[in-house]
Amino acid sequence: MALTEQQVNMVMSQSVDQIKKYIAQGLIQFPQDLAKFKDSPKYKAIEKELTSMPSHEATERWKEIEALPSDDCTSLAFALNEFISRYASYPGNGELIEQARRRLSSLTAEVERNDWEAVDRNSITSLLTHRRKYPTTSHETDIDNLVWELTDTDNATYINRYIQEFPNGLHRLEAQEMLGAQELWKGVSTDADLVTLSDYIQEECLSPFIPKATEMLQELKRAEIIKMLENPGTYKVDFLKLLIDEDIFTKNELIANGVCTEGTFDMLYNSPELPSIEQTENSNPEIAKGATDVFLFGIPSSGKTCVLMGLLGSRNFVYDNAASGLGGTYADNLSIYRRHNKAPGRTYGNFVAQIQGMVYKDNSETVYPINLIEMSGEEFAMKIALNPENLVDFEDMGTGATKILTSDNRKIIFIVIDPTADGLIKLSSTLKDGSPITRIVEQDIIITKMVNMLIKNPKVLKNTNAIHFILTKSDTLGPRETRDKVAVERIKQLYGKTIMTLRDICKTYSINKSTDYQPSLFTFSLGEFHVGDLFEYDSYDADKLMNIVTSMAQGRKEKGFFNSIQKKMS
Repeated sequence: MALTEQQVNMVMSQSVDQIKKYIAQGLIQFPQDLAKFKDSPKYKAIEKELTSMPSHEATERWKEIEALPSDDCTSLAFALNEFISRYASYPGNGELIEQARRRLSSLTAEVERNDWEAVDRNSITSLLTHRRKYPTTSHETDIDNLVWELTDTDNATYINRYIQEFPNGLHRLEAQEMLGAQELWKGVSTDADLVTLSDYIQEECLSPFIPKATEMLQELKRAEIIKMLENPGTYKVDFLKLLIDEDIFTKNELIANGVCTEGTFDMLYNSPELPSIEQTENSNPEIAKGATDVFLFGIPSSGKTCVLMGLLGSRNFVYDNAASGLGGTYADNLSIYRRHNKAPGRTYGNFVAQIQGMVYKDNSETVYPINLIEMSGEEFAMKIALNPENLVDFEDMGTGATKILTSDNRKIIFIVIDPTADGLIKLSSTLKDGSPITRIVEQDIIITKMVNMLIKNPKVLKNTNAIHFILTKSDTLGPRETRDKVAVERIKQLYGKTIMTLRDICKTYSINKSTDYQPSLFTFSLGEFHVGDLFEYDSYDADKLMNIVTSMAQGRKEKGFFNSIQKKMS
């Protein structure tokens, strides 16, 4: 209760010491009760004396606080905060206020120590909650480091959160650099390719995203290796050279993964200029009489030329490059390709390639004159595509085809099939007005047309010893020991009806007697293929096929044959 004016006047009439006693006893509230006399000398003397004397109320309250249980930290901390807030303005309470602050500081430190033990060091939320509860925490450095360690540096949102929470943090500079690096990595990784990733790794070697970039590069390299192995013939050589030049792939790495060999790798960079294998039309092909004609029928890109090239490399076959026509030159060029382990490109045009030669067997005087004949399929297939309702004839397969097919020579016919064509092939040609034209045709339709032509020509069939299938590119069918089984299933699926038709025709004309009139299937591969249409030649399939040919061909005795071969080869 405030003093009356009369009481105040009476108090101020007392000595300074007596007034101090009233104040200490709590009878007078200083300075509010005596504010009227604040300019008087006595008031100032009292004020000066009181700077070293706590108030009665503060003294009594401090006794109560000291009596509080020390283990009730929450209540004690509340009481101390209240004490400081209420009594800090009275000059004489300075010592008590200082004691209260020290006590509170010690208590807060103890409470924080207990709370800190309960903080989850693996939770940013828990760490930041502790920091907000204790703004002056002694664990600021620990919290700063732990929060940065837990920050997802792949996410700009989280990096920015760190910067906001710790504007002067220990990792602020690193966080800002990370934001820049992240923006760059985002641009690189969005549409990452081998070259871009490789350049990034080399140029940004200090980036925190290098491990991710390296991992992504390795994944893309593995995928690229699979492309090379699955489609070696179509894989772009120039792009592979770029990958090598950029040190994305090494020579040893490509060899170890089966993409190439020492020889084929060197061929990528040191391949000589090979002759053109384009054929010129031969309107009057001369067929060697008294030989067995071995025909290769098939669609464009079916592998007829590769079969022919492989047969030319058979160790028991010698061709006559001086024979009439263009066959000798064609054979020479194909042999050059084989020796350089390079598959020939697609042959275009309307032609019949006829190569004359002899097959001999070791330790035998029997020789087998044969004519290897490749029938052009490009123009034939295009005519079917442009006018599928009209029946084509032999001449559509190549100029001079009719003359050769209807000769009196005995014949062996191989229908060559590409197992990788997936039933469809793309054809390109030029119309009479010079304009280009493309068509998509089905492989089985063309093969069926070829068979129908044979069926409608008894003269050809009467002189035919055998009609069989060759499945090319057999290296794509898996290991050699299982290829035949896979090939049979593939042929049955694609040409089951055609095979049944051929069997009936063969029985009618006594063709394929050794196989109960049933067409057989033979797999063929030039060897193991690598990128750039390069291969390691393996004569296994060619020798096997040539042995089959001689088992069905007409042979003759010829003494001194090996001497004549030696002379020819020398």
